[in-house]
Amino acid sequence: MTKTLLFIGGIYDTIDLFIAAFSEAFRKLGCVCHVIDVRQKEEAMQILKEILEEERISGVVTFNNIGYNLSFSEGRSIWEEMKIPYLNILMDHPFHYAQPLKHAPDTSVVFCTDRNHTAFLKRFYPHLKKVDFMPHAGMEADISGFTEAGRCCLCPDDCIAHHPGIKERPIEALYAGGLSKYVAEGLVPDLGEIREFDAFALTQDVLFELMRHPEKTTEEAIEEYLKSDSKNYTDRELNHWITELRFLDSYATSFYREQSVRILVENGIKVTVFGGGWDQCDWAENPNFIYGGKVLAPQVLELMNHSKIVLNTMTWYKDGIHDRIINGMLAESVVVTDESQYLNETFFKQSQTLLAYQLPRIQELPDLVKELLQSPKKMEEIARNGYEFAKAHHTWLQRARYILDNYFS
Repeated sequence: MTKTLLFIGGIYDTIDLFIAAFSEAFRKLGCVCHVIDVRQKEEAMQILKEILEEERISGVVTFNNIGYNLSFSEGRSIWEEMKIPYLNILMDHPFHYAQPLKHAPDTSVVFCTDRNHTAFLKRFYPHLKKVDFMPHAGMEADISGFTEAGRCCLCPDDCIAHHPGIKERPIEALYAGGLSKYVAEGLVPDLGEIREFDAFALTQDVLFELMRHPEKTTEEAIEEYLKSDSKNYTDRELNHWITELRFLDSYATSFYREQSVRILVENGIKVTVFGGGWDQCDWAENPNFIYGGKVLAPQVLELMNHSKIVLNTMTWYKDGIHDRIINGMLAESVVVTDESQYLNETFFKQSQTLLAYQLPRIQELPDLVKELLQSPKKMEEIARNGYEFAKAHHTWLQRARYILDNYFS
């Protein structure tokens, strides 16, 4: 029987792009897909009501809890009331979504893009009946034609797109993403009001621990500190404090993100950067640092097609993957990223598809990148291997198949 799926967008340009690719993948697999834009809430709710009255919805697919509490009568959620599976894909650590997850619909299936996040949900949110790991997917931009700013044409999975050769690309290394430490400033609680422990000491010690041992997760480092005073914390208490102190995750991420770009530009490598906060760095006047400001997600996909190297740093994912990696591979760029357990298990089994470095040895990054830039043939080979691997295993079409096979079979 044909599955009819509902997608909810209209909040973030990045997620709208995910939805465009994901809904098209489901359509290719024979599903009927409706996309509701919640920017105009009243109009969106009316459209939603009409769809639900006229069709049998097999499931709603959404990202980062969008639409979890939609209701026609300010009561029970639509998804619970109509027993519609609510497939919720988290693109960030779950501790950023404590309230929505506490009040998630009973019909929820929550997907995480890092296996540590899956374990976190199973431990601290046991009321969630279905939690699964589903890695990020990537998108391929068709740059053969002109598109207006903020939009791009996505290649269908069976299309043969033209990607410029490595030698044709004007950008040596591209980093697309903001410095999260400026976002983190808004997450810091009043540390002086915390009486259960010395929050200032915890902040200093946990950050120092994450700098020394970047293989650790933030929740692991916070829990180790809290338990070091021999006090018995329940999982509920631990979840509360990990969530309250999640700004430490953003600071750790931002530290290594900034260092990865800084160490390259200070070693003579030109890095083009898009995203917020970079212009505030005290080394931003370096002539090798090319700052393009903020751009929308579709433009990033196009920029990757003009970049020899796509540089990635994980958002403190220790057992997962970021879509920047897959998008870079699908643009036939050479992706250079820090490691994760998931990457080590899945991306280095066959031919070389990308290059990875270890955060504790970040000082080796400039030599790694210089050697690449001096070896265009090697870069072409890695880029082609990466493209073929990503196309075969890490597009939204593969993720759509996984959901249909495992949740709608």
